Amino acid sequence: MKTVQFLAPNHCYFYSDNKIAFQSYDTIVCTVENYEKGNHPIVTITDGQPKSRTTAKYLNMFLKQIIGIDNYKDLSE
Repeated sequence: MKTVQFLAPNHCYFYSDNKIAFQSYDTIVCTVENYEKGNHPIVTITDGQPKSRTTAKYLNMFLKQIIGIDNYKDLSE
């Protein structure tokens, strides 16, 4: 069973297949694997995302909650 947590209408995240996915409308914007405390998380942002300031805002909120980074631009490529 997937537990869905809403950050705002149309912006949510859920746990699936040992990863957490952040979704905006029908698009998976980001996934985080290896997120357990003490591990180095693997963050994958979908090419071309985020497409709006609103999605970027909620992506940053998601990352802050899950891995403690509050700006997706700070992630090393």
